[in-house]
Amino acid sequence: MKKTLLFTFLIIAFIASAINFDIGMSILTGKDNWNMGLRLGLDENNFEFLTDISYVNEPELSFITLIDVSTSILKISDTSNINFGVAWFNDRITKDATENRSIYLLYSGLKLNMENISLKAGFGYPLSQETYSTNLSDYMFFKITYIVPPPEDFIDDLKLEFRFLNGRKDFSIYFSEPIQ
Repeated sequence: MKKTLLFTFLIIAFIASAINFDIGMSILTGKDNWNMGLRLGLDENNFEFLTDISYVNEPELSFITLIDVSTSILKISDTSNINFGVAWFNDRITKDATENRSIYLLYSGLKLNMENISLKAGFGYPLSQETYSTNLSDYMFFKITYIVPPPEDFIDDLKLEFRFLNGRKDFSIYFSEPIQ
């Protein structure tokens, strides 16, 4: 029993030490509107769980939520891999919308990691959309993340991220700090 608990504790400690906690702000834009949001998430080299949360008051209080979970499924080289993910949009893409749309987007693509830049691009398929678009850009996604070079002895990373996904054009600035 003690060996099992020790082994479990070591596994959890190893996983937790490899994960970064993200916190910051996002500018969430639709076709003709924008909202400020809170950015929270967990990420590491092969896994990302990101969420952006905002609210609207019209006609009643409602939350706008974007959740993106992705993982690497095939390593191509040290700097590139094939990525697979699911994104959920509970948002209002236009200014005139009075209700949130709820779309699940299943996507896959290529992820490239360079020194301070991470690029992610591919195609997705909306699982829960009532009508499907003939516009190819509604099925494409693109994300670029820039890590600002930190000062010496600074463990947190300041990241700038642009995300273009299913009609959304979002910008985030957040700190990514190791969980230790």
